[in-house]
Amino acid sequence: MVPQISIHTQRGLIGVDSEPGRFEIRQRQPEVQVETKRPVIAARNRPGELIIDQTLTHNALNGGKLEAFWLRIYAQYKEVARRNLEKIVMDGNRIGDLRIKQNPIPDIALDEFVEGAPDLQLFGEARPDNTKIEYIPNNPDIQVDPGGVGIDAQIHRPDIRYHRGYVRIYMTQYPKVTIIPPPVIELMA
Repeated sequence: MVPQISIHTQRGLIGVDSEPGRFEIRQRQPEVQVETKRPVIAARNRPGELIIDQTLTHNALNGGKLEAFWLRIYAQYKEVARRNLEKIVMDGNRIGDLRIKQNPIPDIALDEFVEGAPDLQLFGEARPDNTKIEYIPNNPDIQVDPGGVGIDAQIHRPDIRYHRGYVRIYMTQYPKVTIIPPPVIELMA
């Protein structure tokens, strides 16, 4: 048998303990002061102007003012005179026509009696829109003082503290090598 050397090794073991560092931060709330000034509104509004024109309504109901009444009648007389002249000419032509065998004068007199006086428009025309209404609004005078907001903020710096951690390294098992020599062999001579 061949002698052998026995070698045993043991590893070294390192132990590590650690605790992380930590921050402690404290900060007080800011102090805020808010001051507001209310807006002020001043408004002045004069009443508007209402204009009602009932001239056409009065003309239709009672003839209106005397001057307008007579002007309306006189304005129609030219047409009445023209129609009367045409009628006189037509009646004269009927009387002078020798082809007519009977006397036309009684017929003309009867027509004149039945027709009566000329139709004159004494009153104005009656319509639903005779009364004219007009409203003129006045612009309101509005003045606005917008007011305002004053903000004063007092901030506080943060209080920061750092608590250190640690790292501790130590040997839990030291390394070693054990060598065991072979047993001594006696040689026989």
